Amino acid sequence: MRTTVNTLALGALALLMGCATGDAHRTITAHVEGGAGRTLYFDTFIGNKPQRVDSVVLDAQGDGVLRIARMPLDFYALALGDKDMLVLVLDSAESVTVEAAAAGFQEPKKVEGSVHSDLLYGFFAEAKRFDAEKQQLVDRINADRADTAAITRINAINREFYAYCKQFAAEHKSSPAVLAAMSRLNIQQELPLFIEVREALRGTVPYSEYYAGYRDQVDRMEQQVAAMKAQEEQMARLDNLIPVGSEAPDFAQQTPEGRKLALSDLKGQVVLIDFWASWCKPCRMENPNVKRVYTKYHAKGFEILGVSLDRDQAAWTNAIQQDGLPWKHVSDLGFWNNAAAQQYGVSSIPYTVLVGRDGKVIAKNLRGEKLEQKLAEIFP
Repeated sequence: MRTTVNTLALGALALLMGCATGDAHRTITAHVEGGAGRTLYFDTFIGNKPQRVDSVVLDAQGDGVLRIARMPLDFYALALGDKDMLVLVLDSAESVTVEAAAAGFQEPKKVEGSVHSDLLYGFFAEAKRFDAEKQQLVDRINADRADTAAITRINAINREFYAYCKQFAAEHKSSPAVLAAMSRLNIQQELPLFIEVREALRGTVPYSEYYAGYRDQVDRMEQQVAAMKAQEEQMARLDNLIPVGSEAPDFAQQTPEGRKLALSDLKGQVVLIDFWASWCKPCRMENPNVKRVYTKYHAKGFEILGVSLDRDQAAWTNAIQQDGLPWKHVSDLGFWNNAAAQQYGVSSIPYTVLVGRDGKVIAKNLRGEKLEQKLAEIFP
């Protein structure tokens, strides 16, 4: 997908605050080819929206000078009207010379005097080369899906540019320009680097609203990762409640007909305890696979005990009829508080426990092809 320089710049979400020294003003000297007589604005951003600070009418040669009161290091912009915008990253006392053309104003020919703008536009130049080559390769692949050379090359340049973005970020953590590179990286995959950048910017721009936006993004992802890790640990703990090889705990619940049926009533057969529910779409999608293996192995001593996490009797029995499930079924209509599900540490459904003829757990959470493979081992 093409990404313009302007889009990348506006997508950056951080800045550096600096201590101003020297003259109380900075000078923006601009030459805009084809800009004679047009008004050149200097904008700051508030709430990620441009706000006019000052302006100058360009002379007959497209030249103009702006004297701007010193302001903290930040993303600013020169604008010709409301759409043509050239983004700068300026320190409080930097005076800058800019050369651009009115056509394609967002891509300046030269920016001198601004360290962070140099970094930003250096990155943009690499990004532009990458995007151009990638688009050419995409066009080739769209024209010929068998163009393996183009496919190989696009994979290579994707890796190369991704590595370049990581290197750029690692080398310029404290500069606002780093956010252009961060916008090209996968936050889930590169969370440690995102955290490093957050901490580096925290030391230089702690009060910036743009830093706050970036910080909050990283904070949210960090919290999500922590929550996922806690969930995985909880699932592992629950999974270890009944390890493979242990005795499968007995339980008894009501059948749709209202009589009690216990797991122990099925001892001597290979039993698949299938935790499911009528409201569980993945369960319903898996039912045809379960039905197929039941038909294949039932005569050899294979039984299924469906344990429903439903809470509505009619919904449960209707689902059994609709899906044509011929095996045995029980439930206490306790929803997630189903006693057997609690006993077996079920945290998501569909979930299965395969129990051998001796009443011991053979395997857990087998579905589809893996279930059929295990049953083929048991019933050769």
